[in-house]
Amino acid sequence: MRPHWLINSFACLLLSLPAWAGDPFRISNPRPIGKETEAAFLLLFKEGNYPAGVKQVDVALRTEADEPLLHSMRASIAYLEKDFPGMLVYANRIKESAQKLLAKDKLRGHLYMAAGLFMEAGHIVSTQGVIKGAPQGIATLQKALDEMGKAQEIDPTDPELNLIKGFMDILVASVLPLTDLETALGSLRQAGPEYLKWRGIALGYRDGKKSDQALEAVDKALSLAPQNPELFYLKAQILWQKGGASTEEAKQFYRMAVTRSGQLSRDVARQLQQECRAITGSKCDA
Repeated sequence: MRPHWLINSFACLLLSLPAWAGDPFRISNPRPIGKETEAAFLLLFKEGNYPAGVKQVDVALRTEADEPLLHSMRASIAYLEKDFPGMLVYANRIKESAQKLLAKDKLRGHLYMAAGLFMEAGHIVSTQGVIKGAPQGIATLQKALDEMGKAQEIDPTDPELNLIKGFMDILVASVLPLTDLETALGSLRQAGPEYLKWRGIALGYRDGKKSDQALEAVDKALSLAPQNPELFYLKAQILWQKGGASTEEAKQFYRMAVTRSGQLSRDVARQLQQECRAITGSKCDA
């Protein structure tokens, strides 16, 4: 699996959304997601400022601990920092808050039960290994898919549901390629916000070696989040994959991403630096 990308499935806020909404996913019929959670969401996924986003998540946990989206972000941060005990703690808190939410919002309750179980499956594989952890991991993943199915029965067009399901579909397809790429991307095409919809589609096409489609998608994401260094990095990878006349532009985007690498997590920044040095032949200092 590539659980690193799961954090991205929990989305970002478009600047065009009304300030009162507090909902990163829906323009109409917004859910009452807390403003502190919303602020963390923006920092992590629209602005691409990981250090500031991590601090804001911890601020939000003091007052909005019933919001499962917040625990989803915290579990993902724990994964990125290789804090696997913390990852499991927050996976369980996702499920606990989702269980409470079922009484007033069944769609989001089932959706975040699925997200919590998916994180739990990722924890099993991360700590036990793919071979040893496979039986328990697959059983937990099936429970996640069952919960996702319950959410889909309520509203299959919901943008939050389709965003999370879309990233889950890409991750599952990368491990168990039982379906074609376009099928795996189907949910993302109905997802919101637009910024993460197109980022996810770009990732899917990149991994599917469809550089032209990936480039078109990442450009749409960049038009909505033009300062996000992870999008610079993603576009650099796609341009390098495309090759030919795109190679020099790829080097430019690698260098642009490096200038903002202080906003990235340590592991992502390290990987970016290594790729940039290998491709450009320079030190690629920020």
